[in-house]
Amino acid sequence: MTGRLARDRTGKEVSQDSATITGRLLRLPKVQAALKGLLLLGLGIFLFTRITTGTLNYYISQRFDWLTIAAVLGLIVVGLSYRYLLQEAEDKPDDPAPERSGEAGSSAAGDSQQQSHDHGHDHSHALGWSGLVLISLPIVLGLLVPPRPLGVAALQNREISAGGLDSVLPAAAGSTLVKESSERTILDWVLAFHQGDRPAETDTADVVGFVYLDEAADEAAFTLTRFVVGCCAADAMAVGLPVSLTAGLPSEGELEEGQWVRVVGQFAASTGNDIPVLVAEQLEAVPEPNQPYLYP
Repeated sequence: MTGRLARDRTGKEVSQDSATITGRLLRLPKVQAALKGLLLLGLGIFLFTRITTGTLNYYISQRFDWLTIAAVLGLIVVGLSYRYLLQEAEDKPDDPAPERSGEAGSSAAGDSQQQSHDHGHDHSHALGWSGLVLISLPIVLGLLVPPRPLGVAALQNREISAGGLDSVLPAAAGSTLVKESSERTILDWVLAFHQGDRPAETDTADVVGFVYLDEAADEAAFTLTRFVVGCCAADAMAVGLPVSLTAGLPSEGELEEGQWVRVVGQFAASTGNDIPVLVAEQLEAVPEPNQPYLYP
C-alpha cells in the first residue's frame, strides 16, 4: 500500500515537473520569438496560397482582394522581423552575474524590483498554449478542409429572391442596361426584371448557373441559380431564373441538382411571378466556373 502511494505520488510529481518544464520552455525569449515569427509567416503564406489558387473569393468579394494582399505583406514583414528579436535573445545571457560581489549586495533590492517588473512585462506579451492553439487553428482548418464555394446545399437556409438586392442595386443597375442581351448574367436579368423592364421578343439569354429543383415552381422545370456576393460569403444571396424545357432537351428527371449548365433561350410571360420563364432552346452541362459567384 505504501509503495503504491509512493509510486502514485512520484508519477504525479513527474507529471507536474514536466508541465512546469514545458511552461518554462515556452516562456523563453528564444522560443517566444521563434513561435511568433513562424505563426505570422504561416498566416501570411496561407492567405497567399488562397490568392494564388483563386479560392480567396470563395469567402470575400473581389473588391477586398487588395486588403488581403496588404495583410499578407504585413504578416510576412512582421514575421521576418522576429528574426532580429531571436538574434537578440540568443546574444543576451540567460543569467548574467554581477561584476562585483559588493555591488550585488547593495543592489539586491533594486534588482529584485527590476526582475519583478520584467517578469510581469514578459508575461503580458508572452504567447501561451491557448494563444498558440487559437492562432494556429485557422491554418490547420484551412489545410484540412478543402475550400468550396456555396452551392445548392446552402439554399436550404436561404430563398431565391431579388428583393434583398436593393442594397447593391445602384452598383449593378447601370452596367446591366448597356449590356447586350446575350452578355447578361443571371444577376443582370433579375435586376432588369426587378426594375420593371421586360425582355423584347428578340432578346436571347445565354446564361450559366447551377440547377435547383424547386418544387414550388409549377411552370418551370428548374431554377437556374447563382450566388451574389456583396461583401463576403456570409451575406451571399441566391438569385435565379425559372427555366422550362422544350422538346428534345434533357428532361427534369435527367438533370442532377447542383449540376452546372448553360442555357440559351428566350423569355415567356409567367403567371403569378414577376420574373418571366426562360424557355430553354439549348441546354448543355458545363464545368463549374473558376469564379462561381456574381458581383454587383
